[in-house]
Amino acid sequence: MKICVIPDVHQSTHWKKVDIDAVDKVIFLGDYFDCWNNKWPDQLNNFNAIIHLKKKNMDKVDILFGNHDTSYFLNEQCSGYQFNKAMDIEEALKNACQCMQVVAIYDGWLFSHAGVSYRWMKCAGIKSVEEINKLFIEKPDYFRWVGPDAYGDNENEGCLWIRIPSLIKTAVKGYNQVVGHTEASPLRFRTSSYSKTKILCIDSRDHSNIIELNTETGTFDCPVLHPMHTRHHPSGDPDLL
Repeated sequence: MKICVIPDVHQSTHWKKVDIDAVDKVIFLGDYFDCWNNKWPDQLNNFNAIIHLKKKNMDKVDILFGNHDTSYFLNEQCSGYQFNKAMDIEEALKNACQCMQVVAIYDGWLFSHAGVSYRWMKCAGIKSVEEINKLFIEKPDYFRWVGPDAYGDNENEGCLWIRIPSLIKTAVKGYNQVVGHTEASPLRFRTSSYSKTKILCIDSRDHSNIIELNTETGTFDCPVLHPMHTRHHPSGDPDLL
């Protein structure tokens, strides 16, 4: 499969440059609200446009939750939390929740906002990644920030909060992962010291690292914003950020 993966949105509109007819799937990694300038109603209109894209392409587009999104209905406040627009954002997210999920899984690749740790799965009482979306519906409290590290760099953090250094140590076995949440440079695969699987973090300060992943070859490029700079990296890299 060719899968287009879009990192944390945070009001950015880079996703509009994607040609969805050129790929098999499009996956958004979450965080649609909360940004540096928090323009309104630009944020809301941008989110609604993403949901509209999903509704027109139900079987092709996956819309994932990020920690900034769930904070509006799990009574948490992430950095940039918009108290004056909280009710509007919560209403928009709840109206769209049937079009959204926490993880997507294709061809041995696992997509989530921050990454799936086997230690978190053990704490949550689930044995397979296929149970995660159902768990979110039935027991959303398992997806809260755990702490004590305010940044989320804790091996017990869930798939909306965990940071790359902790994920590398605890990534669930059997799946390569593509995540956002943590700004990473350069754009490259890292290898989990625990599961020996690949981890690719695609978030950046301007949220422009839209990739096209080939699940058969295990390579990716950036055809949307960097057409002349294809980045293939089939091997892992154990280095941290």
